[in-house]
Amino acid sequence: MLGLTPFQTVGPYLHLGLRVGQQPMTAPGLTTPIVIQGRLFDGAGTGIGDGVLEFWAPGFDGIGRVWTDADGGYRLAAVKPAARVDAEGAVHAPHFAIRVLARGILTEYLTRVYFDGDPDNARDVVLQLVPADRRATLVAVATTPSEYHLDIVVQGTRETVFFDV
Repeated sequence: MLGLTPFQTVGPYLHLGLRVGQQPMTAPGLTTPIVIQGRLFDGAGTGIGDGVLEFWAPGFDGIGRVWTDADGGYRLAAVKPAARVDAEGAVHAPHFAIRVLARGILTEYLTRVYFDGDPDNARDVVLQLVPADRRATLVAVATTPSEYHLDIVVQGTRETVFFDV
């Protein structure tokens, strides 16, 4: 009997397959333009210069896929998602789900970004599951009325909250 194949990192060819077939990230009826920017950091506080962040939300067509620059910086221009109530009556504040990909990441890192000051954050069913002292790792801080800042840290004492699916 053969053993299991070990996990492999995404390797140096990460970008080759991801630049094909991109679609604009749109959502019918949503028109509030926003920008989310920040940096992707490793556990030592160094920017990850070869990362990819994929943003999506219910009701959106396509995904927002952005690559980090040499210092780990990223910038996503999109429209702000709307709050929604699911079939069970649970509130979901406006947010994007995020998939983090980069060299050295062995599994899928999934997180969310919520928006600073949104009144629905206090009732969001997922955000309320996160310990209060860790919620700030998921909330983008408003730098202007239409621009937000969120750093994502993949490990260490300032690690962003990641979700198991």
